[in-house]
Order: sequence, then structure tokens, then C-alpha cells
Amino acid sequence: MKKAFALGLAVIFLVIIIMAVGALRSAPGGGGGGGASKYELAPDFTLTDITGYEFSLSDYRGKVVILDFFAIHCPACEGQVDELKKVWAKFHDGLYIISISVDPSDTDEALRHYASEHGILWRVARDTAGVGEAYDIRYLPTLVIIDREGYIRHRHEGLTSSDVLIGEVSELLGS
Repeated sequence: MKKAFALGLAVIFLVIIIMAVGALRSAPGGGGGGGASKYELAPDFTLTDITGYEFSLSDYRGKVVILDFFAIHCPACEGQVDELKKVWAKFHDGLYIISISVDPSDTDEALRHYASEHGILWRVARDTAGVGEAYDIRYLPTLVIIDREGYIRHRHEGLTSSDVLIGEVSELLGS
């Protein structure tokens, strides 16, 4: 009976050790290669914005970025612009927003008009490189928040409030 009890304790102790090691590996900064490794690396892309400037997502490495996937004729996307303007007002020095139209019928001229009409002060571009497919965009608007190391940290499908976005961006900026 004593041997069975000792064996049972040994098994329980071994299970506890295995669970502790697993918890350490999945914890941010744990033995699993760092906290960011549990997040998906954001696919890089190169686009030309509505002013003719070519840029890549990798140009923003070291910065927090919100990708806003939208279309001109999407009513919820207009509401999202208003929410993004609140976020931009709070973090415009430390945050980059890139609005990407995934509607092939949205022309540069129409997007310039849309940006002007809605007071968009950040970069706007047409998706001419399959970025929507790379990010598996199925609903509009969709927001993807990327941390300084280039990992996708948050994803929102549908209209998302500025309060939610401000909380997430604050966390990533450490403010």
C-alpha cells in the first residue's frame, strides 16, 4: 500500500512539473521563444497610396499600425472613419493608420474625394496587390492592429468603437 501511495505521489508531482513547464513556455517572455511568437507575423505588402507614394508595411517596423480595410460604398466603413479619427487624435504621434480599399471599383480619384470629404489625415491606398486576400478579409470594415515587431495583435470585423481601439493601442504603445 505504501508503494502505491508513493507511486501516486510521484505521478502527481510529475504532472505538476509538466504543467508548470508548459505554462512557462506559453507565458509572454517564457521559454517558447518570446511573447510575440504566439502571434501571427503580419504579411508584408507594397502599395501605392492615393497621392502616388509607394510604401510597404515593412517601412513601419518599430511602429504600431492599424490597417483599416474598407470600401467607399460601405456605410459601416464611414462610421469606422469617425472612430478612427478619435484614435488618430489621441495617438497621431505614435500610431500609423493605413486605410486600404478592397473594392476594385474604388479609383484613386474617388478615394481622394472620400478622404477629403471625411477628413482622413492618414494614408489611404487601393488594394492592387491582393492584400485583402493575404489578410483574409471577409467583412468590411476590418481592422488589423500590428505591434512594433510586426505581429498581428488584434483583429476586428465590423464597426469597432474608438474606446476599444484606444485601449488596445495604449497597451501596445505602453502609454
